Amino acid sequence: MATRFARLAHQDLADFTKRVLVILLIGTLALAVWRAIDLAILLFAAILMAVGLRAVASVLVRATGIGAEAGLACVVVLFVAAFALALWFFGTIAAGQLDELAAQIPAGLRMLVDWLEAHPYGRYVLVQVRDTGTAGATGWVASVLGIVMRSLMRGVGYAILTFVVAIYLAAQPQRYRRMCLRLIPWRYQSRAERLFDETANILRRWLLGQVVVMTTIGILSGIGLWVLGIEAAFALGLVGGLLTFIPFVGAVLAAVPATLVALTQGPVQALSVVLMYIGIHFVEGNFITPLVQAEATALPPALSLLSIAAVSILFGAMAVPLAAPLTLFLMIAVDVLYAAPAIGQHAAATAQPPPDHDGMRPSDGRT
Repeated sequence: MATRFARLAHQDLADFTKRVLVILLIGTLALAVWRAIDLAILLFAAILMAVGLRAVASVLVRATGIGAEAGLACVVVLFVAAFALALWFFGTIAAGQLDELAAQIPAGLRMLVDWLEAHPYGRYVLVQVRDTGTAGATGWVASVLGIVMRSLMRGVGYAILTFVVAIYLAAQPQRYRRMCLRLIPWRYQSRAERLFDETANILRRWLLGQVVVMTTIGILSGIGLWVLGIEAAFALGLVGGLLTFIPFVGAVLAAVPATLVALTQGPVQALSVVLMYIGIHFVEGNFITPLVQAEATALPPALSLLSIAAVSILFGAMAVPLAAPLTLFLMIAVDVLYAAPAIGQHAAATAQPPPDHDGMRPSDGRT
């Protein structure tokens, strides 16, 4: 009896130990995934960039008849050359204007602080800002700008790494696709292949639409600021076009420096700039984006805002530019992996003949 009790106790201890080890393993894997979340975001950004490179390369291959590898190499060389040429050509123009921005924005901020101090509610806002422990509003803004610059430098390093990884992914997409499929049970591989195909398709269309929207907004913003006589119109238009990549939030971020610069030229100019940005983004949201973005790639406004908030909370501010493509990917994944199979099973169930009066389905003639 004692031997049997000891055997059962030993078995219970072994089972308990296995459960504890399994829980520890799952916790360790979850912690590792969470710590590597930045790597996952970089990988998704590289995939998005690789989709864009492959799309441009395919157009070049169809137009010239060269091989796929040669077409991709040409696209990479042209992209790097165009980026370097843009830095050299526009850098000389924008450098002087950016210097003006560096001098104008603090001056505009100082005027804004003076205006707030002249009103009771404004003084309350300034008191709340000063209570954060910084040296006034300008000190708070300076600390924020310092954080932004550090994040920008880190973002440049990440962007270079992402571009290199994207080149490898675009050069041999089938190789990495097969590597992913090996991790999936064979019965689900066809569904995974469909997910890969539909994701590449929707990201390709979304990228094309974003390029058109960004170019249009950049040109309209630059022209509008130039017509209003705002200094550094070219640099502000360029910033506005680039920030349009981020839905909603980019429009606000682009309007802030332009408004501060205009404030140094007078409150009427600042109000004109605000109204101009409102008008441009009204036209963009109601006419330009619906024309260039298909219904499948256009996110509803509420979903776009929620996706930006969710991505910023989960992955940090650096992942906010990827909020829209991440949301599109999740929508496709839900449709392919959950909704479509569920609809198919429901259709198959409803296609069966109804049961007769005794609860049995009618016979099909087989015994």
